[in-house]
Amino acid sequence: MFAIISINGNQHKVFPDKQYKVELKEPENFKDGKIVFDQVLLISDEKTVVGTPIIKGASVEAEIVEPAVKDDKVLVFKFHAKKRYKRTRGHRQVVSLIKIVKINPNEK
Repeated sequence: MFAIISINGNQHKVFPDKQYKVELKEPENFKDGKIVFDQVLLISDEKTVVGTPIIKGASVEAEIVEPAVKDDKVLVFKFHAKKRYKRTRGHRQVVSLIKIVKINPNEK
C-alpha cells in the first residue's frame, strides 16, 4: 500500500513505516509530535483510488522524528560564456524528518 500526498506544493510517494525528508513550514495539524496530511492525491492498495484533485476523507498520519535538520549541500554554479564570469554558491535546505505511521483510505 502506498499513497501520493501533497506537502507545501510538492508531491511525495509514501509507504507506511518509512522515513522521509520533507519541507514543513509550521504545520497546522501538528500535535504532540504527530501530524496529519489530508491532501491525499492517490491511494493504491488492492485497487487504485485517484482523487479529483484530492480524495475526500482520506488522510496520512505521520510522526516527526527530527523537526529541523539541514539537508545535503546543493552547489549552484553560474557562468557567462566568453565573459570571465563564474560564481559558486552553496545552499543547505532545512527539512524535517518524518515517519509515516498509517494511511487512512476513504471511509465510504
